[in-house]
Amino acid sequence: MHRTKEQWLALFAEQAQSGLTQTEFAKRQGIIPTYFSYRKRQLLAFQDDDGGFVELTPQGLQLNQSILLRKRDVELQFPAGTDALWLAALLRAL
Repeated sequence: MHRTKEQWLALFAEQAQSGLTQTEFAKRQGIIPTYFSYRKRQLLAFQDDDGGFVELTPQGLQLNQSILLRKRDVELQFPAGTDALWLAALLRAL
């Protein structure tokens, strides 16, 4: 039986409300369970995808933060913008 997109979406909603597993629901409807799952993934993937982009705002390193290095009983605190190569050389020397 050929079903429209709307009919499939109605079946998915009915299954969610039924309390039955997808397999149980599909068998009761006379639908092969794997096909039911396939159609659900296929149709809901398109429904969730708005085709747009999500804007991301970079959360860069805040300059008021600091770097704290501890080695044994020594603590060294540096500004967050301290050169990484310089810090690496310092750590090798310790």
